[in-house]
Amino acid sequence: MSRCMLSPLRYHRAAFVMQSLLPSFARACLFSTDSTENNGKSKGLVRNTTILVQQGSNIQELPVVVRKVAEDEFVSLISNKIIENQPTPESADQSSEYYGAKDSKSEAQEAVLKVIDLCDSVDKVYMVVQELKEEELLPYVAFVASKKILSVGHVAEKRNLDNNPVYERLMNCLIFKGQTSLIFNMLHKLQRYKEVVKPTEMLGNELIFRCSENKLSIEECCQAIECLAQCGRHDLAEKFWSGIADQEKQISKENIHTVFAILRYLKISRKAVLNVLERRVPSVWWQMSPDSTKTVLRSLEKCKTSPFRITHTLARWLSTNIHAVSEGDLKDIVESFTNLNYCDNQIERSIERYVKAKGIKITSKDVILAILRHCQVFRLRNSYILNGCSEYFIAHHHELDPKSIKPIVCAFAYLDYMPVNSNKFWETLDMYLDLNFSKIHPAEIIDIMFCYISLERYPLNFVNRIFNPYFLDVLHAKTKQEQLDRVRSMLKVFDTCLALECPGYDGPLLPRDHSAKALFHDGRIKRIVNYILPELEELAGGADCLTKFTVLHNLPVNELYLVDVMFHPSGMGHFFSLNPLKERNINVAVLIHLPEYYSNSGENLIGPQAMRIRHLRRFGLKVVTLRFDVLYKLKVHPKELRKYLVERMKHALEALPAPNDAPNGDSNE
Repeated sequence: MSRCMLSPLRYHRAAFVMQSLLPSFARACLFSTDSTENNGKSKGLVRNTTILVQQGSNIQELPVVVRKVAEDEFVSLISNKIIENQPTPESADQSSEYYGAKDSKSEAQEAVLKVIDLCDSVDKVYMVVQELKEEELLPYVAFVASKKILSVGHVAEKRNLDNNPVYERLMNCLIFKGQTSLIFNMLHKLQRYKEVVKPTEMLGNELIFRCSENKLSIEECCQAIECLAQCGRHDLAEKFWSGIADQEKQISKENIHTVFAILRYLKISRKAVLNVLERRVPSVWWQMSPDSTKTVLRSLEKCKTSPFRITHTLARWLSTNIHAVSEGDLKDIVESFTNLNYCDNQIERSIERYVKAKGIKITSKDVILAILRHCQVFRLRNSYILNGCSEYFIAHHHELDPKSIKPIVCAFAYLDYMPVNSNKFWETLDMYLDLNFSKIHPAEIIDIMFCYISLERYPLNFVNRIFNPYFLDVLHAKTKQEQLDRVRSMLKVFDTCLALECPGYDGPLLPRDHSAKALFHDGRIKRIVNYILPELEELAGGADCLTKFTVLHNLPVNELYLVDVMFHPSGMGHFFSLNPLKERNINVAVLIHLPEYYSNSGENLIGPQAMRIRHLRRFGLKVVTLRFDVLYKLKVHPKELRKYLVERMKHALEALPAPNDAPNGDSNE
């Protein structure tokens, strides 16, 4: 067990001697808590207390069970590491009777069970139980009678069970004679009757007592936690962590997923159990089955936690077993890693090997969608994976449902990656959209069109369908109100982009938006701009030659076109109205790129940011890009900061040719 302030030692001294050994705060906890005496039976005086548990640098206050042995003389912290009292022959016989093999159903017992089964009221069951002698009331009979009372009793009768001596007798029979499995079965039955409080507490306390005597296995401790949590007794469920910690070595490939599954029922002691599992996973990971791995990952998802040691080990499991996992298992595992916000080189290489080996032989579209979502979330611009997914799309597009198209196309656009077989890819996409245009949600159509322009493809053959009154009416009718502004903004960007970049486009077709809007601007960019403002003003030629956070009048009011810093001739003000046909390479747009604006390798910009630069250059602006992480490091080194800014100004990107000056070509390229 972890290091505790109440060490698991047995003190063979009087109580006053032990008080001199324990720290004062632990002693106060130990002797001031309430006791639970198991209804007067001679199982010892059990107390509930809390201890401080140190695991590495982490210290927690956790609930624990303490038993008084020999009144006013001995105190023992229950643990399997304590030297247990040697049972007397009489108590050993009783233990065999209580926890031994399953009761053999005699003829007399069968007769009693039949009589109980015929009872149609609680009073009749009580009469049968009262007529039974102590030796005739066996645990299984008590279990059946208890179930019958719950099934035939009214709400008022069930609420009175807490104070009913006959029902208490049945519970005592289960507690002092019954097998652990019978107690679990009874708790499962009580889950439906939350108004019955005392029986649940009695059974829970008995399980805690057996756990303290090390008579519950790992699986039974986990089952006890689940049963008590589902009965609403989370306070009792929290006390089984010590039973799991004491049996750490018994956690194996067969039961490790069971221990992970109960984490969601724990709150106070979850971290203690998780630390035990972190130490155990590296010893058994190579023996785990795919189902166990999926269960572990789902349990971590439900707890919304992803300990590095566990996720890193499971990523190693995937790398080792990638050749043996099925498509369904891979889909679930990749989705879980994505939801846990975890990715490393092992996962990327595993997916790469899988796509290389299978390619178009993959039969499940869900695997491809899970892989592409993982790549998009973690900005994995892996050419082998993306080219393999594009080959799958070309080969299996006729098997895909309309809802699958947007996730596939958006992944390529977001990563700004053009497949090797791009012509065939776009031809297949054009054909699919042409055949299924009316089956795809209008908002998804707009997102797909945005993907086209992000990768410099101009779908003029769909323009008339999109800027159609019927399509726009359906778009507004089927789109949720909270998403409508975003969809309208995307449609405006699509229209503006075609007007900027496509010579064959007769637009813009949408009216200019003059409404006031609040645009989101990342606070990190605002703070770093304000911090390096003196250096920027010096490079611009004065404070009147620089404007922060500029909105260009001729472009849509969209976060995509918000310029972080603009260098311009003095006296132009905050709101710019430029003529892109005449004023070219005069003004400089300074853009600060956050780490998430780049691919995972840090070399390539994501699609929206690459398109942002392209559109500003097409609009006649020079563009200077600055990396946020570099600025953050250099902000305390003024000389190096100025040198970096000057160097980036020298590498400013020139404005691209105006739309009317662009060479004629295929409008779909």
